[in-house]
Amino acid sequence: MEQNQDVTHTVKKPLRRSLVNRQVQMLAIGGVIGVGLFYGATVSVGLAGPGVILDFILCGIIVAIVMRALGEMTVHQPTSGSFSEFAGEAFGARMRLIMAGMWWFYWVATVMSELAAIGKLIQFWLPNFPVWLPGVIALALFTITNLLAVRVFGELEYWFAVLKIMAISVFIIFGLLFAFTGIFRGGEILGLTNLYAHGGFLPHGWLGVVMAVSLVVQAYSGVETLGVEAGESSKPEKVMRRAFRSVTVRIAILYVGSMFVVLTVIPWQHLIGSNSSPYVILFSRIGIPFAASLVNLIIVLSGFSSCNTGLYGGSRMLYGVAQERNIEKIHLTRLNRHQVPSVAVWLTALAISVGILITYLAPNNVYVWITSASAFASLFTWLMILLTEVVLRRRAQQNGQTLSYAMPFWPILPWIGIVLVAGAILAIFLSPLTRVSVFAGLIWLVLMIVYASVQVARQRLNVKSIHS
Repeated sequence: MEQNQDVTHTVKKPLRRSLVNRQVQMLAIGGVIGVGLFYGATVSVGLAGPGVILDFILCGIIVAIVMRALGEMTVHQPTSGSFSEFAGEAFGARMRLIMAGMWWFYWVATVMSELAAIGKLIQFWLPNFPVWLPGVIALALFTITNLLAVRVFGELEYWFAVLKIMAISVFIIFGLLFAFTGIFRGGEILGLTNLYAHGGFLPHGWLGVVMAVSLVVQAYSGVETLGVEAGESSKPEKVMRRAFRSVTVRIAILYVGSMFVVLTVIPWQHLIGSNSSPYVILFSRIGIPFAASLVNLIIVLSGFSSCNTGLYGGSRMLYGVAQERNIEKIHLTRLNRHQVPSVAVWLTALAISVGILITYLAPNNVYVWITSASAFASLFTWLMILLTEVVLRRRAQQNGQTLSYAMPFWPILPWIGIVLVAGAILAIFLSPLTRVSVFAGLIWLVLMIVYASVQVARQRLNVKSIHS
C-alpha cells in the first residue's frame, strides 16, 4: 500500500507553474548567452577570420525558423516534455525517447565545455590556477540552486540574464565609439578597416567559414529551452507566445551586433591563441581602470548562469520522458518538497562531472572537442523540431484544427530551415577539427536508437501480456 502511494506521489505530482513572463524570456536568453559567445568566439574567429560573421548570420536565420516552428507547437500544447513529446506524437514513442536523450546529451556536453572555458577565464587573474577546479565549484553550486524552488531558480537566472545583456550592450556601445569616433584613439577613426585589411574578409577562404560552423552553432544552441519552460510557466499560452516573439530577435541582434563590433575593433589575428575574451581585450585597449577584470568577472558569472540553465533543461527533459514511464525504474519522476525533479537533477549533474575529468586530462583541447559534439546533438534536435512541425501541421490541417500561433509561409519556411540545418551538419563533418569529436554524438545517437527500440518493444510485450 505504501509503495503504491509513493508511485502516485512521484509520477503524477505536477511541476509547479511558477515562472512568470519576464523570467521565461530572460531564462531563454540567459541560457543561450554563455561562454560560447564571450570566450568561444576567439576560437571561431581564428578559423574563419572576419568571415565568421557569415556563420553568425546563417545560424541566426536557422534559429529564427526553428524557434518559430517550436513556438507554433508549444503555444498549441505547452508541456515540460516540449519537442520530445511533439516528436513522439509525430513519429511514435521511439522518437520521443531518442529526442529527449539527444537533447539531454547536448546539455551535458554544453555544460562540460562551459566549465572548461570558465577554468581558462579564471586564469586571467590566476595563471597557474588548475583549470579543472572552477568546474568542481561551479557544478556544486548550480546543482544546489537547481534543487531549490523553481521560482528561486527563475529569479536568480533572470538577474544573471539582465547582467549579461547589459554587458553585451555596453560592449557594443563602447566598441562602436572606439571604431567610429576616435574617442579612445586620440581622434583616429578606425572604421571598418579590420574587416578586410588583414588578409581579406575571408583569409582562410570558405573552408574557414565551414570549419567554424560547429562553434557558432554551439553559441546559439540552447534557445529551444524556451519550449521546455512551458511546463513551469504561469499562463503558458499567453506567456509563451510573447516569449517566442521577442527572444529570437533579441538574441540575433546581440550576437551579430557583438561579433561585428569585435571584428571591427580588434584585428582578428590578435584573437588567435588568446585565453582572454574579445570583450576583455577591448576594454584593456580602451584603458578604463579595472574594466577588463570586471568584464572577465561578468563572463565567468555568465558561464555559471548558462551551466545553471543547462542543468535545468537537461533535468526537465529527463523528467518529461519519465512521466511517460519510459525510464520510471530509477525514479526520475520523484519530486522533492520544492516540487523539483531531484533525481533527474542529480543524474544530470553526475554526467556533467565527467567533463571535469576530461578537462583535467586534456585542458588545451577539451573545449573544441566537447563543443563540436554538443553542436551535432543540437543540430539533430533542430532538424527534428522542423520535421515534427511539418508532420503535426499537416495533421492539424487534415483534422480541421486551427492553430493560434501558426508559422507563416508554411511549408516553405520550415523546409528552408531543414535544408540549412542539414548543410550545417555536413559542414561539421567536413571540418577536420571537429569531425572526430562528432562521432561521440553519433555513438550516443546509435545508443539511444537501440535503447528506445528495446523500451518500445518491452512496452508492447507488456501490453500484449495484459490483454492476454
